[in-house]
Amino acid sequence: MKIDYARLGQEALERLRATKENVSQVQEDMLFDLLERNKSTLYGKKYRFAEIRRIEEFQENVPVSSYKNYEEYINNVIQGEKNILTEEEPVYFCISSGTTGEAKYLPLTKTDLEIQYIYAYGIIYGMVMEYYMELPEKEIFGPIFQIGEFAKTYMENGKMNGIRSGSLYQWLDREGGFDASDYCVPKEVLFPETLEDLLYVKVRFALAQPGLRAIHGVFINRAAGVMDYIYQNWKLLLQDMEQGSVDEKIDLADRWKRYVIQKLPPDPLRAQQLRKLPYENLRQGMIGKIWPEVKYVLAIGGSTFSYYTNKVKEYAGAIPIHYFAYAASEGIFGIARKINEPDAYILFPEAGFFEFIPLSVKESGEITRPKLLWQLCKGEKYELLFTNHSGLYRYRMKDVIEVVDWYGKAPVVKFCYRLNQMINLAGEKSNLEQLEEAVKYFEQKTGIVVKGYCVQEDVSGILPRYLFYMECRGKTDVNVEEILEDCLCSANYEYKCCRKMREIGSLQIAFLRKGSFKRYEQKLSEKGRVMGQNKLLHFLDTEEKRQFFASERQQK
Repeated sequence: MKIDYARLGQEALERLRATKENVSQVQEDMLFDLLERNKSTLYGKKYRFAEIRRIEEFQENVPVSSYKNYEEYINNVIQGEKNILTEEEPVYFCISSGTTGEAKYLPLTKTDLEIQYIYAYGIIYGMVMEYYMELPEKEIFGPIFQIGEFAKTYMENGKMNGIRSGSLYQWLDREGGFDASDYCVPKEVLFPETLEDLLYVKVRFALAQPGLRAIHGVFINRAAGVMDYIYQNWKLLLQDMEQGSVDEKIDLADRWKRYVIQKLPPDPLRAQQLRKLPYENLRQGMIGKIWPEVKYVLAIGGSTFSYYTNKVKEYAGAIPIHYFAYAASEGIFGIARKINEPDAYILFPEAGFFEFIPLSVKESGEITRPKLLWQLCKGEKYELLFTNHSGLYRYRMKDVIEVVDWYGKAPVVKFCYRLNQMINLAGEKSNLEQLEEAVKYFEQKTGIVVKGYCVQEDVSGILPRYLFYMECRGKTDVNVEEILEDCLCSANYEYKCCRKMREIGSLQIAFLRKGSFKRYEQKLSEKGRVMGQNKLLHFLDTEEKRQFFASERQQK
């Protein structure tokens, strides 16, 4: 079915605007509709949904939760049991990472996906139309370079599964009904049978399309990586385009090499056109030079991805960036308020039921009822609790957000950080539990005793990677980096996907001199810090910490 982008975008914007002044009523109606529909489920009976008449009763009767509270329920749903968490049967299972390295599954209902379709898909086109309101529709919408791909994978019970960013497209194409004619790559490249690195394939198709109108991604680091790939392989790509070939240096399955040669015959005219671009200054504004009709880039970026955001800005030049959505496996919470504005997401009232614990209250130890969507204060920070349409109730996201403005009576927020620290290069979000699990596996496989470790991001190479500092006892001359890589892939599914798709480079281990962590503890003690009860440092989140451990590296 062909998509009418203008109509879809306008309808989505109108729906958002219809709710922004009536936030409290929309939230209350939605909560009680959820409770009514799910009162006969196993979870609903346990917490007496049928007896709840006020929001305060919901907060008093239903406990704040985390994934461990749902594991048994979700396993029952996967086994085919009905009316467990929701009356509505899930149509998709989002794969995220558990604390023990086992993949965790979050059910996703049709209702949830329909809301995602409106607010994280349709509304983008409405905002683009408004940004270019002086242009006719035919000059705004056209071929899209979709950076991601959506391999169709399934649970044993036949239900679709995968990561949240691909769920909508898989669902839209559940019966083969998604019209991919507006994408610059064929449908079989968008929906490959297996998850593979098809970057070369997609770039070849994109370069062959001079009339490209948009570049869509999820996280901005991936957009930066694609542009880096084009810039670094410019001569090779144009040569292959001219000859209709695939260079032997390209690491690609034979079937995809044959596919490219079959679908993209020699195109010397387009190759000649692109060769006229001076390579010495190609990087600055490269997107507009290659594709003069591109109207916007779509990708999650901002302060938490500052390195890659700046990179994409350089490649984009005057082309605006839509910073997309504030989202997670558990839900789509907010949509970027407007094009070219980072770190400002409207929490839309239909996303789910929102609650917020003021950070100042958490730090003071005071006990108070969580705030509601319309009760927040600009400039304040909060921890987010979320009740979604797919069976999570008062779920602790462990996200800290700050209210930066208002859109009508809906708050506009900035994501600040996760309460449990993590390292996050490409959306993989490796938290402490996953790192601990990976290091435990590493010790078991190598016989090495890890006395202490810490990790930081390293963006000095072509691809960003993890740099581990380790103080160890035992032989470290085996292939330790490869082993730790395997262990981390086992502990974090998203990291494994990012590595497979070459969004993150292979990790590096720097071994520390004996006593490094003790010397760090002494250094803090000299500053007046009492170290006896402190946990070992794991995340190097300041330049001072990084410099200290860099100076403690063993000399080769």
